[in-house]
Amino acid sequence: MTESAKLCQAPGLRARKREATRSAITKAARIFTAQSGLNGFTIEQLCEEVGVSRRTFFNYFPSKEDAIIGYLQDEFPADAMAVFLACGKADKDPEGNPAGEPWPLSTTLVQDLFTLACAMTEQMDFSRGHIQDLLAAMKKEPQLMIKVIGSAHAREQEFAELIAQREQLPVDDPMARMAAALFGTCSQRASMAFFSEDNTSSYACLLAANITTAQKLFTLSHTTFEGTP
Repeated sequence: MTESAKLCQAPGLRARKREATRSAITKAARIFTAQSGLNGFTIEQLCEEVGVSRRTFFNYFPSKEDAIIGYLQDEFPADAMAVFLACGKADKDPEGNPAGEPWPLSTTLVQDLFTLACAMTEQMDFSRGHIQDLLAAMKKEPQLMIKVIGSAHAREQEFAELIAQREQLPVDDPMARMAAALFGTCSQRASMAFFSEDNTSSYACLLAANITTAQKLFTLSHTTFEGTP
């Protein structure tokens, strides 16, 4: 292998090593919590178990609680996010937009949200075993559920802001917020089904099925509610 080829592979290898370290910290934190509770172990003990320094731990997580939550707080994959934003611009026709009217939603928004969500699961340690570790930790320390819910709400807000940016809408636009909320519900239901003991389907298939069901529901009829424009 040439030096240039090695250099081309280096960033990907480093990313995989970082993800492996991050995953190992989260797994150990969840197991320790399930066994002994949040106060039953120290960050130093956690670092010793994983084989990293205290400094390395804080490069990944600001606290034990954040280490336990793990991938729920991961950032959007940069490449996938760039594609998502670019697809929105490509799907808009400035000439066809009435003067003074807001931009319509791009026709590929739902499909592109699906692609982005699947890309996110690919970078996560999205296995049934890891989720079982998280559930065991939350059973031992129920207050962790508050942080999980907070992470879910924060992620929905991130999706809303990303959709607004892509669709050239105000950050607080109700259309972007509703799109994020509805898609988030489909994603959560897909995740619950994916981690069920009798599941044999991929996350992508389950998410697609939930989106399809939602689309059928909202296209049953066009209803105008009393008191609305």
